[in-house]
Amino acid sequence: MHSPGRKTAVAAAAALMLALSGCGGGTAANSGSATKELVLGAGVEPQSFDPAQSREAQFVQYFQPVFDTLVRRLPSGETTGMLATGWEYARNNTRLTLKLRDDVKFTDGTAFDAEAAKANLDRFRKADGPLSGSLGAVKDISTSGAATLVIDLSTPDPSLVYNLGGPAGLMQSTKQFDNPDIATQPVGSGAYRLDRGQTTPGAKYVYTANKDYWNPELQKFDRIVIEPMADENARLNALRSGQIDGAIGTAKTISQVKAVKTLTVHTVSGDWQGLSLFDRGGKKVPALRDVKVRQAINYAIDKKAVLKNVGLGYGEVTSQIFNPASEAYVKELDDRYEYDVKKAKSLLAEAGYPNGFALKMPSSSDVDPAIPQVVKDQLAAVGIKVSWTNVPSAQYQPEQQSGKYGAAYTAFGQQVVAWGNISQLITEKAPWNVLGSKDDKVDGLLSKITTASGGDSGGTYRELNTYLVENAWFSPWYRIQQPYYTGPDITVEMQNGQAVPSIYNYASAK
Repeated sequence: MHSPGRKTAVAAAAALMLALSGCGGGTAANSGSATKELVLGAGVEPQSFDPAQSREAQFVQYFQPVFDTLVRRLPSGETTGMLATGWEYARNNTRLTLKLRDDVKFTDGTAFDAEAAKANLDRFRKADGPLSGSLGAVKDISTSGAATLVIDLSTPDPSLVYNLGGPAGLMQSTKQFDNPDIATQPVGSGAYRLDRGQTTPGAKYVYTANKDYWNPELQKFDRIVIEPMADENARLNALRSGQIDGAIGTAKTISQVKAVKTLTVHTVSGDWQGLSLFDRGGKKVPALRDVKVRQAINYAIDKKAVLKNVGLGYGEVTSQIFNPASEAYVKELDDRYEYDVKKAKSLLAEAGYPNGFALKMPSSSDVDPAIPQVVKDQLAAVGIKVSWTNVPSAQYQPEQQSGKYGAAYTAFGQQVVAWGNISQLITEKAPWNVLGSKDDKVDGLLSKITTASGGDSGGTYRELNTYLVENAWFSPWYRIQQPYYTGPDITVEMQNGQAVPSIYNYASAK
């Protein structure tokens, strides 16, 4: 999950800066020293280069140049081989066997093999990182020779292969595991190396081509520079002036960029934004136990108005959390909850809350300032009294997941593989099923999905989606059209299910 405009903790960035600086003088980006250079403006900055602590969303661009993954996600969201050349399931989809490349070395000279892959996966799932749950179904990992990796699962996980194309699948040299500088000295087998001498955290991260890289087709530039710019106007000005080649944007700047003939606006179906109703069991907010109350919240929000006034119309109103490209998507569910104050009030009265109830939620500077007021006003119109607790930006996500709140404003990526969202939000131990909601119907459908063979699970995914919407597990408002801007010197393909393109998706336009 990521919040729009999310900033990195100042203290963490400062620590990273101290660790990386003093290793040689830097040279300015776009100095002309490289024959082909890609310069990107980023809205976030990594707190660590340790793959076990990595995240999705915009953070992928910092990790992908250095670290290959076992599987590569194509722009469509489908998967293809990378360090793994092929894979197959057995034992009712509880054993995944991967065949690995035998010609790859990390940039410190050590060989990549099955033992290295096993060590990385074991470390990732046991490190308690932000995405360690993506390997939550893994029971055991073993090797069969130098080029065969075997992953045994406690229960089938339809998103496992997809997850091996993200943070869980990042491969680093095992020599780094005990290095006290692991957070600042990334060593992978990727197409580029982080040039610590030219890197200045807070200003720029410089990657130079790995001359021994095993797949030159993915190495399209001699140098990549990523410049963290939390302020969108700064990114836009840098793009206009040619200082950078690409940057993430928001709906607020699309019209400005379209007015510049040399710039291109790309869009991809992005996050669904709305309220996550965590407390379906009524542990913190008893009212939320009642499905009628949760439905009332859905009816109380004027989604079209919020999209128009906050999202400036760049998106699609929805009542479901799944990507339109996923097997769980049901088009008719987008319009399930039309704005209806009278209906919301009636449902609250039927549930025994004719005068509403109190609801506390966290907020921070990451959130568009219009959102808290809109939610407060619209829920107040049906009797629900919302109070917001402001927390520092760096603590916003941990606060959302703290278990203190019955609900929260959230923005989640809609993954192409539906199980990715399920394992993130729905299962009993999902990291964003904050209060451990459990439902026998949901459990039954999940079991049916994981035991289905071949392509037989699509109908069950859609049945699950319908059940979640009808029982108002969430209050989605719309899925945004996420904009990304590029200058005239590069071309790019957007990445389905990801806010920014993968590094592999860029190419020189010349």
